[in-house]
Amino acid sequence: MLDNFIFIGLPYGALALFLFVLPYRYFSNRLTWTPFSSQFLERKTLYWGAMAWHFGIVTVLLAHLTGFLAPRLVEAIISNQAFFLALENISLGLGLLALFGSVVLLFRRATAERIKAVTRIADWLILLLLIAQAATGVYISVYVRWGYQWYHYTAVPYLYSLLTFHPQIEYVSDFPFFFKLHVAGAFLILGILPFTKLVHLLYLPVGFLKDPQILYRWNFDPKEKQG
Repeated sequence: MLDNFIFIGLPYGALALFLFVLPYRYFSNRLTWTPFSSQFLERKTLYWGAMAWHFGIVTVLLAHLTGFLAPRLVEAIISNQAFFLALENISLGLGLLALFGSVVLLFRRATAERIKAVTRIADWLILLLLIAQAATGVYISVYVRWGYQWYHYTAVPYLYSLLTFHPQIEYVSDFPFFFKLHVAGAFLILGILPFTKLVHLLYLPVGFLKDPQILYRWNFDPKEKQG
């Protein structure tokens, strides 16, 4: 029963929220499509947390997507033992980096009075989920080794079965409890993503490339001021 909820009910519920709420928020109020930067309120802790989190989580997420979208490429990679071992170690390091960044960002929210004043329930929830997701990912990397290999032969076919509306949970139902927590966390994050500030990750800031140049004009003569 629990496996059916984690691997069938939760994924489809999260996908439904993502596909329907996300466009509604985007077209109804584009002004909320922003992380609402709090850099002016607190800068030092933000630097360490945001840098570590972005480098760690974005790279790990790209690795997961590559395994799903380009399975032949992953199969070629894991056939090279040296490259395979290097990727395993790099992935563990990136997971630790993402975990460190998430913890720092949570600590910042909890200790900086100015930040707490602008923090909402959704901010706490998404940070706690991100920490849990990074922690379970690190645990899996350490205790369920060779992730690229079993991910390719189990998780990827399961994910494809979801897309065809014929979920085959037998690919993943026998995995350890922490793997199931990791899967549940991933779909929970996907489901609540449209309601949070984290939605800005889906926005590619490339529109500025077509904008005209901004002209700045002095309202005095700089040479006269220097004189």
